[in-house]
Amino acid sequence: MLISSPQAMHDYGKSLVQETKILLLHGGLGAGKTTLIKGFAEGLGINPDQVQSPTYTYINIYDNKLLHIDLYRLSSFSELVEKGILNQIAEFDWIAIERPKWEDQLDLPSPLALEISKISASQREIKKL
Repeated sequence: MLISSPQAMHDYGKSLVQETKILLLHGGLGAGKTTLIKGFAEGLGINPDQVQSPTYTYINIYDNKLLHIDLYRLSSFSELVEKGILNQIAEFDWIAIERPKWEDQLDLPSPLALEISKISASQREIKKL
């Protein structure tokens, strides 16, 4: 699927609320992962302006409803456990994970995994994995 604008990415994220409770988003820096999650959050009734990338904080929680994680800076599954992130995952129904790792060890029920690729300054390609 081709996405041609940030608004289209946002709208696609919003539509995913009907399809899944758990998103696993693969993609490089600036691919649009957080923009998609802003739409996902809005689909849950959360103000999308609250949504920020948790690259340096690891976790953001919005309205005690959506858990937003970025695993980019973690180097091992044991680090995920030590930081309490695994426990947080168990407490939420709605989860969005950027740059997921160790998916087989997370034991997530029916996640939707997507790869977002930057095609040009304005165009992205999304593939379901």
